[in-house]
Amino acid sequence: MIELADQLPPKLGQTVRRLIKIKSAFLMLSTFILALTFFMVVLLRYVLKTDLFAYEEWLMPMCFWLFFLGSAVGTYEDSQIKADILESWLTNPTIVWWRKVIITSVELVVTCFLVYWAILMLRDEIASYPQWQTTIALRIPFFVPRLGIFVGFSFMAFYSALHLYVLLKFGTAGVIAQMDKSGITGNPGKGHP
Repeated sequence: MIELADQLPPKLGQTVRRLIKIKSAFLMLSTFILALTFFMVVLLRYVLKTDLFAYEEWLMPMCFWLFFLGSAVGTYEDSQIKADILESWLTNPTIVWWRKVIITSVELVVTCFLVYWAILMLRDEIASYPQWQTTIALRIPFFVPRLGIFVGFSFMAFYSALHLYVLLKFGTAGVIAQMDKSGITGNPGKGHP
């Protein structure tokens, strides 16, 4: 698989790699904290017969950030779950390229709308500042998980735009290289006329 950052201009590619490393580190740390928290909940509840105070309140924002940043990384890697049989049937590079351009364009438009709605959500949250909605016990503002929604959708739109840029920059030659590398064309490693 050809990595997206390798197909971008060098400085942009480096920046994208750094962003992915930061997100990946956050995702690993968050997953570890979640597992450790649930282990502690079980240990405290069933062994020590006590409870971990309001753990769900501080896990909720972390889960939002985990989910949406994970989705952004999935968009970068183009590894989101797809129910797509057509992709395995197509062997004509031009049709494959057009199909990818159309799908990526639709994905970008939809994600841009989601970013816009996330901005509206944050704007409404900020407008109600002194009376922010908060969790009951720890008083964590709902702004924190909602910010994770906005950041995640923004990165998804950014990575979709980069995918579209690469598709338009390399055209069918990029699709042919990818098909050759994966052996889909039945002619791995060889050029096309």
